[in-house]
Amino acid sequence: MILGEQRAGQATTAPAGATGRMTLDALLRRAAENRPQALALVDAPNRPHIVGGEPRRFDWAGLDAAVDALAGRLRAHSFPLDSVIATQFPLGADGIVALLAVIRAGLVAAPLPLGWGRREIVRHLQRLGARAILTAGRAGPVDCADIMRFAAAEAFSVRFVMSIGAPVLDGVVALDDALLAGAASDRIETPRTGNAADHVALVTADATADGHLAVARSHNQLIAGGLVAYMAGAPDEASVFAATLSIDAFTGLALQVVPWLMSAGTLIAHPPFAPRAFADSLVASGVTHAVLPAAAAACLFTPAAASPALRHLTLLTRRPGEIAPALAIRPDGVAADVFFGLGETGIARALATGAAAGIAAGPDTFATGAGQAPVLVETRRSPAGSLQLRGAMVPVSAFPPGAEHGHSARSAADADGFVETGMAVAADDTARLLVPAGDPAAVVSIGGRRFAEAELRAAYAEAGGEIAPVLRTDPVLGQRVAGIVGDGRAMIGLAGRLAETGMTPLGVPGGQRQQADPLPFEDTGRPEPELQPQPLAETQAKLEQLLGLMRTAAVG
Repeated sequence: MILGEQRAGQATTAPAGATGRMTLDALLRRAAENRPQALALVDAPNRPHIVGGEPRRFDWAGLDAAVDALAGRLRAHSFPLDSVIATQFPLGADGIVALLAVIRAGLVAAPLPLGWGRREIVRHLQRLGARAILTAGRAGPVDCADIMRFAAAEAFSVRFVMSIGAPVLDGVVALDDALLAGAASDRIETPRTGNAADHVALVTADATADGHLAVARSHNQLIAGGLVAYMAGAPDEASVFAATLSIDAFTGLALQVVPWLMSAGTLIAHPPFAPRAFADSLVASGVTHAVLPAAAAACLFTPAAASPALRHLTLLTRRPGEIAPALAIRPDGVAADVFFGLGETGIARALATGAAAGIAAGPDTFATGAGQAPVLVETRRSPAGSLQLRGAMVPVSAFPPGAEHGHSARSAADADGFVETGMAVAADDTARLLVPAGDPAAVVSIGGRRFAEAELRAAYAEAGGEIAPVLRTDPVLGQRVAGIVGDGRAMIGLAGRLAETGMTPLGVPGGQRQQADPLPFEDTGRPEPELQPQPLAETQAKLEQLLGLMRTAAVG
């Protein structure tokens, strides 16, 4: 599926096939052929405490075979070419294999944020017309597979719910055997018309004041985004990446997955970010390239705290106030680059000139050199004071095809090829910098979860009319909600009612988990005598779970 047609104004900024004919799948095949026995993908040691199961290790040949095996299982369901398959995984080997397998099978991957509740999942599945769901069994306190099978019942386009690492559940197809070493697999190929790299590879979700919308990217656009990080870090086949960003957003894929595939090095996936496990991994695994949120880096790195092997830090921020502190993080002998996440529209390198800090105004020629095409990303301030982008990484077409006529559809590129981000931006003409204000107006960002403020207020009204949510700034989560209640009893039932409405991912209809076996981090000892229900304690536990989930998502 190739979206849209070439616009006249894009001839020198975003030509079709801007990064050639290379696809994500071709990058994987190349690495498997050139370095079959080299270590490719490793789960961090804390995997059992997040999703269960032992950490996986793949060499490049084994990774290629696992992707073939899983792609073959997907092909067996006879999905039409370019069908949308929704995925939901924490960062880990399972999620990366699943993403690559969906693409290899000739399908379109649509990663869903872990922080989403059933309400958002159902709406997005319907928006995409997803044919199936491929999910983890569990991510921390969230029963992903259980939530997904209930969501699928409300999204009529979904025909199958498949899982990796889930207990046996009615209506869920287990695909764990495809990832076992030695699993039988045929070589899977998907012939494409035209340039295969211009076909849609995946669809991520962005937030606007009107709700969520789908943002589709071709292989070329995704690789162009990754090329910015690749040129900054200059990794090679001996590089070891420590990845912490979630893979349900463009930033996590472009800053860590694409550079890893391009370099054919080793990637250690940390699901979700745990400071101690990450810090231990730096030395023990000989990490050369670390990718993490700028706020976390400020806590972990001091001028004398770098690992002996560490060569480069890739830091991500979405908050203007973090740019200057992030640029100051320079461990001895380690290069560092800070990237500003511009929703799902693009990423831009953060710069500092004197006391000013922001992103470059105009084309960023760092990766391509001055005067060379294509430009990967170019910025400008609109007459209305908002940030606009164009370039090889910027998606310019609505998804699904025809969605541009909807009320919350993604803005089409203008005659010059620029796409509106909705972010307010200030211009520093002296320093030639633009300073983004953060998320677009009326968009709330709590941890890694972004949604329309109106939807949040509507959900609170539905859960309990006497509760008025108030948004506060939070140094870890970005924002948080403070509830003002007129009656203390309202708070007792709030968490449960939010779960029932599908606003939070904590729980499924009926409030019962459907697991057959205990998970590795659960207490399997003799149960204590049953106590009388304590509504306040139950509510506190739910709220603590939700806070933990949001802190987990904050890395994305």
